Formats: sequence, structure tokens, C-alpha cells
Amino acid sequence: MPKVSLLKKFFRFVFVGGLATALQYVMLVALVSLWQWQVTLASSLGFTASAVVNYWLNYKLTFKAKNGHRVAVFRFAVTAGMGLLLNGAIVQIGITYTHLPYLWSQIAATVAVLFWNFVGSLKWTYAPPVRKSA
Repeated sequence: MPKVSLLKKFFRFVFVGGLATALQYVMLVALVSLWQWQVTLASSLGFTASAVVNYWLNYKLTFKAKNGHRVAVFRFAVTAGMGLLLNGAIVQIGITYTHLPYLWSQIAATVAVLFWNFVGSLKWTYAPPVRKSA
């Protein structure tokens, strides 16, 4: 079976991430607009919910992971946890130090986390198991 090119994986990753990001943005806007939640908290909750969607679709579709879920979920949790911190920091800095609407801060965070998550997912989270030579 031919290997999937890096570019093809990236486009699949962006597609999956787009679905997950849509969920995050819907939750963010609903929590802030309808229930007056603090922006960074609402963004973080949306990020966490979208991470579940992101894990499953990337495991099956983008990376077709060979690792079992025990390994992949742990690695995903570490990578996504760092992405969550990066997302929260960028959103908080944006809403604190700029006069732009909060969604601009979220867009900046989304772009940064996209690249963090792709590299982490490709190189570690869903990387094939290392075979030990005899």
C-alpha cells in the first residue's frame, strides 16, 4: 500500500481540525454570548470538547494509527494539553492587551495550535511504534 504524502496528511488534518474547530467556535460563541462566560474559559472548554472529535478522526482517518489507544490517547492528551495551554495563553493575551474582538484572539490561537498539533501528531502522537531490532 502506498504511503500517504505529508501534504495529503496535512490536508486531512486540516479537514478534521476544521470540523473540531467549528465545534469549538460554536461552543465559544454560545457560552460567551448566551451565558456570559469568561472568554478564555469558554474557549478552553470548547477546545477540550473539540479535542475528543479531533482524536478519533485523526486516529482513524488522517494518521491511520498503528499504536493502540492506550499509547495514542496518552500521547494525544500530552500534545493536546500543551495545545490547550497555548490556546488559552494566546486568547488571554489577545483579550487583555488588544482592543480587538475576542474572536480575533481565538483565530490567532487556532492558527498557532494547528501547527503545534500537526507536528506533534505526526512526529509523536500517532507515530508508528518503534520496532526494536534483535
